Formats: sequence, C-alpha cells, structure tokens
Amino acid sequence: MALLLDHCHAIIDCNREYLDASILIDGGLIKDVFPQTDKIKQSFEDTERIDLGGCIVMPGSFDTHTHGILGMNFDEVSKEEMEKISYEFAKSGTTSFLASLSYDLSEEGMIRQLSRFEDYESSYSRFEGFHLEGPFLSPKHLGVGDPKKFKDVDIEELKRLLDASSKIRQVTIAYELEGAKKAGELLHDKGIRVMCGHSDAVLEDLDEKVDGFTHLFNAMRGLHHRDITLVNCAFMNKWQVELIADGNHVKENVLKLVLNNIDRDKIMLVSDSSIARGLEDGEYMFLSKPCTKKGTTFITFDGHFAGSVVSINDEMKVLYKLGAKYTDLLGYSCYNAFRFYDMEKRFGTIEKGKYADLLIMDDELNIKDVCLKGGLLHV
Repeated sequence: MALLLDHCHAIIDCNREYLDASILIDGGLIKDVFPQTDKIKQSFEDTERIDLGGCIVMPGSFDTHTHGILGMNFDEVSKEEMEKISYEFAKSGTTSFLASLSYDLSEEGMIRQLSRFEDYESSYSRFEGFHLEGPFLSPKHLGVGDPKKFKDVDIEELKRLLDASSKIRQVTIAYELEGAKKAGELLHDKGIRVMCGHSDAVLEDLDEKVDGFTHLFNAMRGLHHRDITLVNCAFMNKWQVELIADGNHVKENVLKLVLNNIDRDKIMLVSDSSIARGLEDGEYMFLSKPCTKKGTTFITFDGHFAGSVVSINDEMKVLYKLGAKYTDLLGYSCYNAFRFYDMEKRFGTIEKGKYADLLIMDDELNIKDVCLKGGLLHV
C-alpha cells in the first residue's frame, strides 16, 4: 500500500524546503512531493495517510566513516552482528553507511572481513561498502593506533586487498609516504575515493588523485601560518573533508570557523563511532587498547580519542545550535557524501524517483521515526 506523509516540513534539498508538504511513497520510492496547497483536495485511494503535524522530514544520513556500535566492531563482526548494526544505525537516523576497517587488522584480517561481506545486503540501514582506514599511515599521527601496525605503502598488498572485494569505496592513506602517489593512482583508476589522513602531509605531497581528508583536524598536522598543512588545504575548498562534529574532536569555536569558511558542499559529517557508542560509561578495549567512555567521549589511557560515541544526528544538533540551517544540514549529513560517491541520482534529496529513506524529526532534530525502504521503523 502506498503511504502519504501529510503536513510535514519537508527539507527537499540543499536550497529548498516546503513548510507544509505531503510526500507520497510507493514501492520504497518517492512518487511525489508537493506543498499542501497544490493537491490537498486530491483523493489518494488505497493510500495510508499519516498526519505528521509539522514534523521535519529530511533524507536519512550517510555515515561514510564508522567503526561500530554497542560493542560490535566492523573489524570482526559476523553477518548476524552486521544486521544488528544495520538496525541500530537505522534507528538513530543513519540510513546508509560504509563500514570502516581499521589499521589494527592484519592483511589476512582485512581480506577475511572484505570477503565475508562481498555478497551481503543489509535489511535496514543500507551497507554501501567499505572504507579502509589504513594500513599505510604515518606513525607521527597515531590517534588510537599502534605504530607497529602502520606500514609503508605496499602496492602488491593493496592489490590483494582490492582483489578481495568489489565493495571498497574509500581508502585512507598518509600521502607523504613513499609510494603513496602510485597507490592513489591505482585506487583512482578503480573509482575508489582517495582520502589523506593519519598523515603529516602538506600541500606539496598531494596530487590530483587525492579526493579529500579523513576526519579533519584529527590525526594530522594542525593549522599553520607558514606550512600549508592538510588543515590549511581544507580552507582552499578544493577537497572534500570529513568532519566529526561532536564538539569534542573539534571544539565548537573551530566548528564555527569551518562552517563560515569551508564551502558547505565540501563538508561531510562522519561519526567515526566506535564500539562504545550506545554502551554505558566504563572501561572497554578498542583496537587492542584500554579506553574509557565518559559521557560523549571515548579516550585511551594515554589521552587520545578512540573514535566517537555519537551519531550523525547528534552532530547535526551541534551544528544547528551553531547556526546551521536545515538545508545546510541536509548537505552535511547526506547529500554531499552521496554526490561524492556518485549516488545522488537515487539518494540525498526528497524528489520523485529517489529512495524513500527519510528521517521524521521535531524542530530540535530529535528523531520521531524513520522511513526506510518505504516503510516506517516505529522507533
């Protein structure tokens, strides 16, 4: 049966919103979206109608950098656990995701996980592929990493990883490493996004194969008034940037600097969430290190962030309080990433023919329900 979401504040795309709209959904697709004044008198036979009473409706989030949730880590999850993650992500507003495999994995471990999910399709939040965060990274910018796990660029190893899966969408490399440009060329030729991160690189190290920067400000050389670091490069508006906007990885005054000076179509919110997301405060092991979750932080014993414990929806709330508009948030949370991966024809806006993966929220961005693959989750 078709579904009509009535009386909603529809955020259509990065520039348009209807204050009082209806969205017609059928077969998992958006069939129509229109202001109430246009077709309100039209009858919709065999259609379930739900009055949303002015709730905001926005496309679901696309999290392109996340390591897990509720004690489950993509480095080792089974298909059954992946289904649980898919459901938990959907409930929190993430309707598409890339699973990030970490530098803590051996080559054999990466190949195992890549091969395990080659034919997998998730039931809830859409599993769109893998992000390999390493292992060709700089020991100068570890984050929670073990320097012994970081490797020099090995093109033959990279080829073996690529042979293991057709679902690798993004790879993070420290581009100052010898051989990085050759790796970037190999990835670029296969249509895989090349991200620079956990890196000491400066502008002179980059080439035209680099697509963007992994978790801006974190695990890279900072803003400098003489060296053109990756942070400096981000403000040149030539590359996409991942942003963890939890207010911890990047403080709110710096988030304001980003919003005011980096083009809004270059910013992609990522959670970089870890196993501690959704767990109670306490001590947990992550990437072979003891870490402490306290409130909205997850920190190693030696003071490094071990990923976040938030969702993209949580980050949207932070940016909204800093002045971001709903239409801006649509770009940050989903459209920019879908466009980055050439997926915008079916995702990221509320338009006829696109997938009906939608968030239903109050005006403070609290999720009231999620429409996924044409039906409501009833979260």
